[in-house]
Amino acid sequence: MLKFLIILMLIPPALSAQETISPGRDSVVVDEILVESNRLKMTNSTAPNKIQLLDEKFIMSLNGRSLNDALQQSDAVFVKDYGFNSGSKTISLNATQSEHTLILLNGVRLNSRQNAQVDLSLFNMDNVSRIEVSKGGSSALYGSEAIGGVINIITKNPNLNKLISLNLKTCIGSYGLRSIYGNFSHSMGLNSGKSISYSLSYSDERAKNNFEYMFKNGQIESRRERENSEFNSQAFNFDLTYTPEKFSSLKLFTNYSHFERGVPGIDLGYSTGTARQIDYNFISSISYNRKINEKLLLKSDFGYNYALQKYFDPSTFNLSVKINSYYKLNSIVTSHSMSYIPSGKFNIESGGEFSFNNIVSNETEKGELYQAALFSVSKIVVEVSRNSKVTFYPSVRYDYFSNIAERNVLTGKLGVNFQPFMNAEFHVKSSIGNNFSAPNFNELYWKDVGNKDLRPEKSISFDAGLFYKFKIIGMNEIELSYFNVNTTDRIVWTPVSGSIWRPLNIGKVKSEGIDVSLRSAYDITSKLNVAFGINYTYGSALKKNEDFTGDPSYNKQLIYLPKEMVKSSFLLNYYLTTSKILKFVSFNLFYSFNTRRFTNFENTQFIPRFDILDGNIGFGTRVLGIDTGVKFVINNIMNENYSILPGYPMPVRNYRFELSIKY
Repeated sequence: MLKFLIILMLIPPALSAQETISPGRDSVVVDEILVESNRLKMTNSTAPNKIQLLDEKFIMSLNGRSLNDALQQSDAVFVKDYGFNSGSKTISLNATQSEHTLILLNGVRLNSRQNAQVDLSLFNMDNVSRIEVSKGGSSALYGSEAIGGVINIITKNPNLNKLISLNLKTCIGSYGLRSIYGNFSHSMGLNSGKSISYSLSYSDERAKNNFEYMFKNGQIESRRERENSEFNSQAFNFDLTYTPEKFSSLKLFTNYSHFERGVPGIDLGYSTGTARQIDYNFISSISYNRKINEKLLLKSDFGYNYALQKYFDPSTFNLSVKINSYYKLNSIVTSHSMSYIPSGKFNIESGGEFSFNNIVSNETEKGELYQAALFSVSKIVVEVSRNSKVTFYPSVRYDYFSNIAERNVLTGKLGVNFQPFMNAEFHVKSSIGNNFSAPNFNELYWKDVGNKDLRPEKSISFDAGLFYKFKIIGMNEIELSYFNVNTTDRIVWTPVSGSIWRPLNIGKVKSEGIDVSLRSAYDITSKLNVAFGINYTYGSALKKNEDFTGDPSYNKQLIYLPKEMVKSSFLLNYYLTTSKILKFVSFNLFYSFNTRRFTNFENTQFIPRFDILDGNIGFGTRVLGIDTGVKFVINNIMNENYSILPGYPMPVRNYRFELSIKY
């Protein structure tokens, strides 16, 4: 604990960062950016709930390149890591489960209809412009899975300021890590004010991933090497923006990715598993926006998502029972909305969406879902006096599901933002609403044990908080949030006869906690700026149902979720304005602390707490109009021996070297 306190005092965390090529202060602290996670555009200060923006500068300064590397720096977020670079990664937001956070990519739902989760390791951040994390129940805005909150990932637009731009990156690191990334974009004007721009990118990353770690068997520790943990992944992105006239635009986004990896399984101290997993994902969306007049905006979206997962174990192919599974999922969705903005004190967005989803697998029956929804969300500003105002955000949504007994679901939410002093950035926030998570395909259609009578999981969520932005030396933001999520009808796999387990609506969970953060950005001199901050999260997730009289797991913390987390980073940039070649030097530190996680439902066994310090240093040059960036990364600087989940070790100290060129 002493080590934790010393580090915490030395490096208070920042949720802002600098880009490798062209660093700068965080836009969240200096100039608030409009975010879209609540459908209506708003800033974090004016929102009814806490919204955190991870912008491109922050993303580019991180040690890692995957989506989980960014999200694990976000407030109130815990990432469950099943094995370093190659392992699956899932998220817990506001002390809820992985299937209770909705994740969107350019408006396309990433949560698999198979298990309602998202494997964060499948998505790298090379093509990501920003990530918006909206905390608090949002089913009245987005429907199923949005019990804990919504994460909205937005990819980069082609560079409109240059006719042609090129970006190349390469990386080498410990355990045979190799990666390359290339991006080409082209913009051009057409006749009559029309314009078109497009961007192409490709990435390839692979490693043997045979990292060392310490295995503890009783009182004896031994050094081991993780086997069957190699991986290789490739991704291709295409973005196109076409502007036929001043008041309309058409955007196309396409992503294809392939991820193949070994799955060594839980480490028990002897032979490693030989299973393998291959994931193919294809995501595409088309979005059309048209501004009818100053008060009316129309938007139409069409998206398609195809996922194929193969899981097999070659060592079982000669046995009577083989492990060789596949899951094919298709999702087609279309949505249309209209925004009416008659004044700055009132606006409303209403619309509807329709989707078709299916699964084909040798582990489940063939399943289909037709889903339709209608929604409406509005903003109403009321001036209480000359110096204060209250903003209301009411929203309502109706969902229809074709494949469950309880086909109709109605959700609503009311958010409030009170600004008592117009001349000060001090806001009081609160929201309350009901939310749900529909049964997934595994729960409904798993062969012989699926339950087609399942009802949606339901919750009532309440959150409240204070936000204050002020200037002392630099720009500072303080935010305090409280969250409370009561979930009923939780779907729990339960033994019903001998060794047969079936999913039943029997669970109840209460998730409750606080989230405190400070963000600051200072210009020490005209050449030197520093950004830092701090976040502390306390979150309990207690089981509130008894499976039988005297159930010892009643009122106990859910497994694998820490009650307390502290996250921090320190970001420093020095600009050499008089140098003709060397333009900047950067230094970044990231620290995280997590308390113990229980590994059994009675809370008698646990994984020890851990604290991790990561860092990187870099510099940038500019010669003949070409920017070059170099970054040296150190992970686990303190050489901590730890696991985030039981049986899935993490590596000791490791390194990476990155080189990037931008024209």
